[in-house]
Amino acid sequence: MKKKNIQKIALIMALSSTFIINGANKAIADDNVYNDPATIENPSTEKDTKAKTYEQAKENYDKAKDNLDKEEKNLEQSQKDYENSKEEEKNLEKENKNLEEENKKAKEDLDSTVEDYKSQKEKDLESVKNEKEKAEKDLKEKEEKSNKAKEDLDKADEEEKNANADFEKEKEKNPNAEESLKDAENKKKEAEEKQDQAQKDLDEKSESLKQEEEKLSSLKKEQENLQNKLDTANEELAKIKDEENKISNEIDKIEKSIGEVSEDSQSYKDLQSKLGEKEQELKEIEANLEATKSDKKSIEDKMSKLQKDIENLKKENEEFSKKLDDLNKEKSQKEESKTEKENKLNEDGTKIGNLSKENENLQKTIDEEKKNIENLNANKTEKENSIKEKTAEKTELEKNLNSKKEELKKLEDSLKTVSEEEKQKAKEQWDKGSVGFFEQNKSQKALDVFTKLPNNQRAKEIGQEYLNANKNMSSDDSRSLENMKKAIEALKVVNEKRQTDGGIDGRKLSVLKISDFDMAVAQANANYSANKIEHAGIHKPPFENLSWGGSDKGQAAIQGWWDQEKILFDYLRKKGCKSREEMGNYIALHSDEIFKDTGISKDFQQVGHYTNLVDDLMWGQFKFGDSNTSGYAIRPGMFGYVQSLQLNYTKDNEAHSIEEYEKKFNDYCTNLQNLMNGIKTPSKEDLAKIEQLKKEIDALEKQIAAKNSELEKEKEDLQAINQNLENKKNENQERINKLEANKEEIQKLEEEKIALESEINNLTAEINELDNEIANHIDSNKEYGEKLKKLENDLASTNKELDDKNKEIKTLEDTKTKAEEEKNNLQNQILNLNEKRKTLENNLKAKEKELENKKSEENSKNEEINKLNEETNKLNDNIENTNKNISDLKDKKDEAAKALAEASEELKLANELLEQKNQEFESYSTAKENLARAKRKVKAMKKVFEDLKKSKEDAENNLKLKNENLAKAEADFEIAQNIDLNNPQSYENIEEINKKVKAKENAQIALDKAKENLDRQKEKTNKLKDEFDEAKKRYAMALADFNFAQKDLERFMAVNINLDLDGGDLNGVLGNVLIKGQRNTKYKLPKPMKKGFKFLYWKNGDKIYYPNSEIYLEDNINLKAYWQELKETKEKVQRPKQKIKTKDNQSKIKIESPSTNNPKTGVGNKISIILTSSLSGLLYALLRKRNKKLKK
Repeated sequence: MKKKNIQKIALIMALSSTFIINGANKAIADDNVYNDPATIENPSTEKDTKAKTYEQAKENYDKAKDNLDKEEKNLEQSQKDYENSKEEEKNLEKENKNLEEENKKAKEDLDSTVEDYKSQKEKDLESVKNEKEKAEKDLKEKEEKSNKAKEDLDKADEEEKNANADFEKEKEKNPNAEESLKDAENKKKEAEEKQDQAQKDLDEKSESLKQEEEKLSSLKKEQENLQNKLDTANEELAKIKDEENKISNEIDKIEKSIGEVSEDSQSYKDLQSKLGEKEQELKEIEANLEATKSDKKSIEDKMSKLQKDIENLKKENEEFSKKLDDLNKEKSQKEESKTEKENKLNEDGTKIGNLSKENENLQKTIDEEKKNIENLNANKTEKENSIKEKTAEKTELEKNLNSKKEELKKLEDSLKTVSEEEKQKAKEQWDKGSVGFFEQNKSQKALDVFTKLPNNQRAKEIGQEYLNANKNMSSDDSRSLENMKKAIEALKVVNEKRQTDGGIDGRKLSVLKISDFDMAVAQANANYSANKIEHAGIHKPPFENLSWGGSDKGQAAIQGWWDQEKILFDYLRKKGCKSREEMGNYIALHSDEIFKDTGISKDFQQVGHYTNLVDDLMWGQFKFGDSNTSGYAIRPGMFGYVQSLQLNYTKDNEAHSIEEYEKKFNDYCTNLQNLMNGIKTPSKEDLAKIEQLKKEIDALEKQIAAKNSELEKEKEDLQAINQNLENKKNENQERINKLEANKEEIQKLEEEKIALESEINNLTAEINELDNEIANHIDSNKEYGEKLKKLENDLASTNKELDDKNKEIKTLEDTKTKAEEEKNNLQNQILNLNEKRKTLENNLKAKEKELENKKSEENSKNEEINKLNEETNKLNDNIENTNKNISDLKDKKDEAAKALAEASEELKLANELLEQKNQEFESYSTAKENLARAKRKVKAMKKVFEDLKKSKEDAENNLKLKNENLAKAEADFEIAQNIDLNNPQSYENIEEINKKVKAKENAQIALDKAKENLDRQKEKTNKLKDEFDEAKKRYAMALADFNFAQKDLERFMAVNINLDLDGGDLNGVLGNVLIKGQRNTKYKLPKPMKKGFKFLYWKNGDKIYYPNSEIYLEDNINLKAYWQELKETKEKVQRPKQKIKTKDNQSKIKIESPSTNNPKTGVGNKISIILTSSLSGLLYALLRKRNKKLKK
């Protein structure tokens, strides 16, 4: 349609532009192109003369425009009708083609139905013949059996008569025999009942006793277990108490050690006392030292005065004094040297003494600390062993933890990644169908269904065919997982139906379960029956329902098996049938009646599927019990979808609820699908294993954390011990080093002392010599000498006092130093005791904490033992009660045994009495028994004969029915062979063929009707096409008239606009410009350009018009441009322009304004007028010429 519309528009545009210029007159004037006066008036006479006035031209224009609008509408409607008709024609052609296909298909369907009908009737005839042969054979067998039964019955009757005669004779001989025997039998019966009751009582007492003894055995076993637990708990408690005692002993030792170093201990008090004494001693030494230093100051002052007096004396005796001074100087030097050495010797002696004392104290402390270090080393070893033991335990736990984590990681990793091999294995497992599922379930019995046969007659007949049907898997196999999923859904429908509707007379039916075995049997049977209407019958039980049809839903099968058959079942019950066998016989004899009453055709007149579904397969005769498990299978086959339902009353197979089985199956399928898609689904076992591993890991991590805490505490203790030990070792090593250094120092001082003593002796001798020389010198000047000597003696004496004071000060300072060292030593000993006490107190706290934990363990264990004791007491009470019950039951059993013995004795006597009576009336009893036996035999023979007689009658009726069926089948076969589709009478009673013939006739009728419709539509389309062509011609003529009238009107409407540019430039044109406008319209004035000038306005006479202003065109108008010269430049640039030469040799451009009144084309004069006019004229001429030919 879109393409046609474009073509239409193009045609209209071409036609509408045909007569814009004066070429239209030429086209219209050619009356040889179109001269049919019946269609359109010849315009040559009417249009040769142009209008004389504007009013006349306007009137002609309006008429032509109205006519053009009218013809355009007619053209559009005609085109629309024509195109709609063509579309309808196309649809009808398509419909014809479809109906031809349907007609062909109906013909093929009819032929196929006839052939199928003939084939089926042939099969029916063959089947009925076989049934007749079977019926004849069955009748013959039943006649033989019936005759034999009659002979046996006659013989039994004769035996009964003889036995009765014998009994009557014996009865006459022993008239009281019956009463005596009956009395003896009654006594025996009473004795038997009494014995039975006594035996029952004894059995009950024995059973009760057995139960109590079993209970006692169980209680004793429980008592033994409790005792074992109690013994174990007591052993653990004793162990805890031993550990407590050990810890308590350790605490006692530590407390004793703490007591030995506590502030209240004698050793600590002695040290504190010594320290106090030493501090007091130091104070006294310091006071003496201060006083001695004061005395020394007085002596030094005295010496200073003596030295001054000597100096003054010497000045008076300078020469004498000089020599004396030199001698004294030398002597002083010697004495100073001697004093220095003596001081040094004394100092060394003091040092040796102090060092020796210090060494003695050091050695004692070193020996004590060595013992402490040994104790700390022992504690360290004990702690290290404990840490080592706990570290080993932790390592074992960590090893176990890492093993569990690795196992968990491997398991989780194995569940995350799926290898290509696993994907392939999953695909292969999927392709196995139910076989793979049964393999996973380890259901060997189910797997054997597909590969092994049971030992029965049916298996011998079709076994190999049955196995072949299940040998290879195919995509439509009942064992495919897709079909198995459908089967499980179908079983849910069966279960729901059983629970909703109930069984016969509303009996509550069991909820079916599923077993792999029943599913396998259903699948194997469905594969066997996929292409044949026949039960496999290999495995019984289960019992099977089969269905063939177009649906793969269980609901479709249920409708046939249950809903339809129940209608027939209820109908037959109303007819008086009391068993399935009676129903079968009734159906065989009254098929037509059933069809008439119920509408159920003969092929579907059966009730066995229904009775099987309600767990009453042989209703009215015998039952196998309620169905326990079930199986189902669905697959496509030759007759649509075959559905096999298996119902099994036995409990031989592992069973699951349908919901459980479905979940298990879906999990299996989902797992395989996920594996094939690269996703691994954890199994319940995997998830349980992961959860167990996580629990074990959590427990191990907690144990490790606890062990870490213990180790951390042990390590802290060890660190404290190591630190203490290190401090002790370092301190003791310092003492040892000090001791060794002191020894070396003493050795050195001893050697130095010997040297000093030698030097002092030498100096003493030299001083003595100087004393003699000084004395001799003084004697030479006795007075001076005496004075000087006295002064010098006084000075020497004072000097000696000073030396003594110095020595005293030195002694006091040494004593002070020694006292300070002793004080420090005492303080160190006290500090060591404090440190030792602190370590012992820490150890005490640790041991007390350990003891507290053990106490807590002891309390827990005591609670456990108390609980076990309570349980033991309760159990003992229970055992005591049970023993009492056993004792009572034994007494009752003895009483029951005694009663049984008495009853047995009575029975023995009754038996002896009966035996005596039997012997007494032996011949009577024998005759009586023979008569009873004969009667039973006659009764049994009669039952057999009656049954066989009835069976024979049934066989006769069945044969009669088979003969009737044969006659009917032969007649049907004859009719089928003589079917002639050209002769309706040959198939008038065959419904399915009549339907197909009717369908074929209807298809032909529809095709014929469609062809008629198509022919009529084609005629209509051709007619509409002619009308469309005529409309196009009329529209072309109306358009030509309109264009002529428009052109004629334009003569009165044209206005010239003369623009004088005054050297300016308008759109590339220089000079003057002529513009054609249309009267009574507005024209927007342009703005020209001029180099070096600014445009001001247009002027017409006195009127001024500015650029872009609009003027109303009423008549020709002359406008001149006015300019203002710019100051910047006066240069004029000549630009090349496209010029048009006019008559007055001026440059002008002809600017045509587009037509604004053409309502259809919108085509302006800028289009190539000559080309458009030529093409449009040519098209119009061709249209008229074609129309002329059509009219002829």
